[in-house]
Formats: sequence, C-alpha cells, structure tokens
Amino acid sequence: MLETDLQHVFGEVAALLSTNISASRPFLAAFPVLPFHLQTASGEASLPVLRFWPACLRGMETAGTRLAALAALLRRISPDFRWRQNPNYRHNPPEPAFLDNYGYAEICGEYGLVQAPIRCGILILGPATCYPPHRHPAEEIYVPLTPGAWQRGEAEVAGRQWVERAPGTVIHHPPEVPHATRALEQPLAALYLWRGDLKTEARLDSDTPRSSLRGR
Repeated sequence: MLETDLQHVFGEVAALLSTNISASRPFLAAFPVLPFHLQTASGEASLPVLRFWPACLRGMETAGTRLAALAALLRRISPDFRWRQNPNYRHNPPEPAFLDNYGYAEICGEYGLVQAPIRCGILILGPATCYPPHRHPAEEIYVPLTPGAWQRGEAEVAGRQWVERAPGTVIHHPPEVPHATRALEQPLAALYLWRGDLKTEARLDSDTPRSSLRGR
C-alpha cells in the first residue's frame, strides 16, 4: 500500500511540475521509479509545527482537484514521515519562536522513505512565520501547496519585496540564489525538491559573511 501511494504521490508531483517543464525536466528525470528502494525515514516522529499539519491538508483540499488528490495521498502516508529541522537553524534560529513553527519531512532522498538521487519533501511554516533569506548550493524547486509570500533573487531580497504565489506555482531557485518564504494568516505548506549538492544544508544570509555572499 505504501509503495502504491508513493507512486501516486510522485505522479501528482510530476503533474504539478509539468507546468514549468524547462525548470523541472532534470528533477523529473531523477524521480524514483518502480520498484522503489524503500527505507526507514530519518528524523523525529513529531515536531511542534505538526500542530498545523491538519490545517495545511484542509487548505490543499480546497485549492483545486490536483492538490486535493495530493492531500489525500499525503494524509495516508504522513504517519510514516519523519520530521526534521536544518541543524544550522537549530544551532542558531533566526528568531526565538522559529523552531516551534518550522519543519520539513523528506519523501525521497537520503532522509526520506525512498532512496533517490534528489531530495523531495514537504515544508511547513506556522501562521505569519518568516523563513528569512537563505541560500544553498543545491538547485531547488518549491511548489506552494497553500498560499504564501515569497522572495526570489537579490533584487526582491534586497528590496524586501514579497510576492504572493498561488498554490501549484513552480518556483525555481538556481544554486546560491537567495530566497525567503513567509506564511500568511494560515500555515504554509510547500513541496521542495533539491538536486546537485544534496549534502550542504542551507545557511541564512544573516549568518554568512558579506564577502562570501558577494563571491557566490
């Protein structure tokens, strides 16, 4: 049953990504295929942010047929998820309440339920929580599953320009491009996908020397 549900999850994610095939093609090429190499996910069975997971699923159910179908699948497989937080943020959170309002679960990849040469999972932010500007060497795609506001690139980050992105929008971040995410009045859920350098965790721009930022 889990393998069948995962197959359908990857199918629904692929359909969402197909709206921007030029950015998504290399991610789609790396998706797991049957028979899956299943593994036990790595992380915590629960984090404080999971108090918002039911609201995220309900929000997806009202956001269109495709996201409603994905919500039903995620509801079924999420008991097998293990939830994580970036160790850089655990060591130095951007603000005191951040760790109570942030977490992610990997579906495929090193920490997920299925071995894969990419990372794909779910990010959750509590209401009005800001995930401040950060960057990483991995190429990334986000797909909002509920409404939220986003910054992408040096100009939007420097200008503190937030752009609301509709659920289902494909947001592409090349390596080392700064970006930020903010939940609105409701909690935010988003798909994330990484390819390339999967080992180096994201670092907040506020924790990175300016000379290093200029060199990236």
